[in-house]
Amino acid sequence: MNILSTEAVTDENVRQYAIQRLAKLLRHPDDLVYKADDVRRKLAQEKLLIDAQLNTDVRRQFDDVQEGLEMLYSTKGQIDRVKTDMQKVDQLCNRAQSYLTNFDRIQKISVANRNFVRTDEFYRQFSEFHEQYVHVREMLADAKTNFEQGDFNLLRLHYFLYKLEDFRSRAMGFSGVNDADSEQTLAQMFGGLDGLVHEFEQFLWHVAGGIYDLALRNRANVIVQLLKVVETEEAADRAQEREVEGAVLVRRQSLVGSARRPSMASSVMARGPKKERKVKHYRQKLLDLLRHFVAGRVTEFFKQEAKGLDGVEEVTGFVIDELTFVAEAVTPAFPPNYFIFDFLVNEYHQAVVKNTNELVAGDLEGGAILTLLRWVREYHSALRKQLSIPKDQLKPALLEGREDQLAQEYLDIAVSKIREWITNLMRTETNTFTGRQDAPSMGEDGLYVTGGSVYLFEIVNQNIDLVIDAQRAKLLCDLMAECNKVFQDIGKQWRDLLEVEKVKQIETPESVAEGLVDYTMALANEQIRSVVQAETIRDETGDRLSRSHQERFKAELSQSMDIFMNIAESATQTLADIVFSDLRPITAALYTAEWYQEDLLQPVIETLKDYCQDFQDHLDKYLYKRLMQDLLSRFALSYVDAASGKVKFRKGKSSEKLNLELHRATKFFKEHMDSGAVTETLSIVRILISLIDSTPTMIFLEFFSVKKQYPDLPLALVEDILAKRDDLDKSQLKSILESLRQKSKGETGSSLAKQRTLFSKLKSYPPLGSVSKGRFL
Repeated sequence: MNILSTEAVTDENVRQYAIQRLAKLLRHPDDLVYKADDVRRKLAQEKLLIDAQLNTDVRRQFDDVQEGLEMLYSTKGQIDRVKTDMQKVDQLCNRAQSYLTNFDRIQKISVANRNFVRTDEFYRQFSEFHEQYVHVREMLADAKTNFEQGDFNLLRLHYFLYKLEDFRSRAMGFSGVNDADSEQTLAQMFGGLDGLVHEFEQFLWHVAGGIYDLALRNRANVIVQLLKVVETEEAADRAQEREVEGAVLVRRQSLVGSARRPSMASSVMARGPKKERKVKHYRQKLLDLLRHFVAGRVTEFFKQEAKGLDGVEEVTGFVIDELTFVAEAVTPAFPPNYFIFDFLVNEYHQAVVKNTNELVAGDLEGGAILTLLRWVREYHSALRKQLSIPKDQLKPALLEGREDQLAQEYLDIAVSKIREWITNLMRTETNTFTGRQDAPSMGEDGLYVTGGSVYLFEIVNQNIDLVIDAQRAKLLCDLMAECNKVFQDIGKQWRDLLEVEKVKQIETPESVAEGLVDYTMALANEQIRSVVQAETIRDETGDRLSRSHQERFKAELSQSMDIFMNIAESATQTLADIVFSDLRPITAALYTAEWYQEDLLQPVIETLKDYCQDFQDHLDKYLYKRLMQDLLSRFALSYVDAASGKVKFRKGKSSEKLNLELHRATKFFKEHMDSGAVTETLSIVRILISLIDSTPTMIFLEFFSVKKQYPDLPLALVEDILAKRDDLDKSQLKSILESLRQKSKGETGSSLAKQRTLFSKLKSYPPLGSVSKGRFL
């Protein structure tokens, strides 16, 4: 069962690797067309090479197995021969003992002789111990004195000290546990040795603490001596552990009465009794010292050089310089089994992680978070590019995987600040807009401006620049999405304020401050400036992003532009409402007796001239064109909508006067906009004239001729015009209307909704050609 699960996991790993490999080779949809064949050929060649290599390896494995089996067979024979020879030797030994009558005495004399030699050697060493002790102490004192110059030999110093320690261990072992006087005498004699060993170790770790300085001064020989001392002590530690294990084994065998007990005991005793040596673990102590040394260097840099998050980006250069120095000057002095470079890489990274976590433990400002996020990315990128250290090797991860959390924290802080700043800006802008104590500011091109867009995008651009510097494309898109929510709130505030101020201006003009038109133009112009700035950000910044985020970022900026354009359009509609509120008394008198008797168009044109001149001088050109089109449309619609009032169309006089006014209006509007647009828009007034002038027999043809071009022409409008003509009697009117209604029965609002024209904007008539039933008859 376990084998099957292991195979399943292996197959899944292979499948995932294959998918990742294909994803790297085929990055774009077009690659399936242009690269698929090349990739297929490349993979086929690789498969052939791998198959050939596998065949070779399998053949070699079979050869090795066969050779191993042959060696096993030959080894078995050799073991049998050795066994036979050993039995012969044992027989010869037993036979030889029977030849020697005094073998036991000879054996005892031999042991006594060996003991005498060892005792004589021990006495000599015992007599020289104090002299050796003083010599080692003087060597240690000289080494301390000459430490800065590096004029000392750690290996020689350690060699003599090690001999003293070894002699002490053997001396304490010879004394015997039951000889209290000997133990006390030896303890007094060796009492200073522990202090000397302690001083040496302090000096040794002092030297180890200056490894970087030694490497910098090209004193790699001292580092090598240090490591030789460490390795010697490590070997002694391992020997002590083996000896302890051997002693334990001897005791166990003695308890079970092992036949091999005498030989094992004699082999142990042959080396002489020896006091158990204290295991020193120099290698681990050296690595711990390096760990604390690196942690101290990194912490000091964070405090003295980086000085918090403001200088955290300098940490990358510091770590790279340190590790480059380690690779070039320190690593060559260490044995390969230390893996010292990987060890120090890990220690530097862990120290950086620890200090970074301390920095981010408290509350962070938005700019600090972005600086941190940018630095984390640059840190990993620099280590990978300059030292070939992959991100996966660095554990734990910087910020411990909190990048997304910090990005969200920045987004919350940034949006909160942006909303706060924009709220204050809107408070100032709206107070100025409603107060209107002075004329609005004027730009270099003569256009009214408020200056709000400059401050608005200064706030937004600051945050965009910070996020771009941090190389966080997703965060940038999220930021713009949140900004759009703020912009939408701004748009609603401006539209509501425009509506309130417009109503006041129209209904109670005496109670409001002057200059609403000028300030509304300034507001509209400011939105165009915002659109331009948003477009600049979209085009310049968007092209710097990756393809995966570019589309979304540009979509967010396009939405921002739409929001500002909607505010600008609301402002121009407000201007048009104000203009036609001034013209309302005149438009309400169209087709009345007053209209037939007086020239009501002249004051309309004069009013429009005054307004349009201001618009042309102080309103953005694009908005001015849009506003003029709106004014023209409203002007034309006012002539058509007036047909719903209590008016009368007089045969000949109405069309004559309308033609005259249409000519004058056309001339006026062509002075401010494209002549083609003027002619097309005012064509609905010409349709009105044609419906007034048509003979009873031609009305039907005239109506459906117009309907082809204007499908949404309301039948109710035609009914009104015909009903108010003074040249049609009731019977003619009834006949004409019944014919028109009968012909129009098949038309519905849904069928005409796709062909909306200016007639759909009439206020007095149902849109989309709705049929009025029995309105007059």
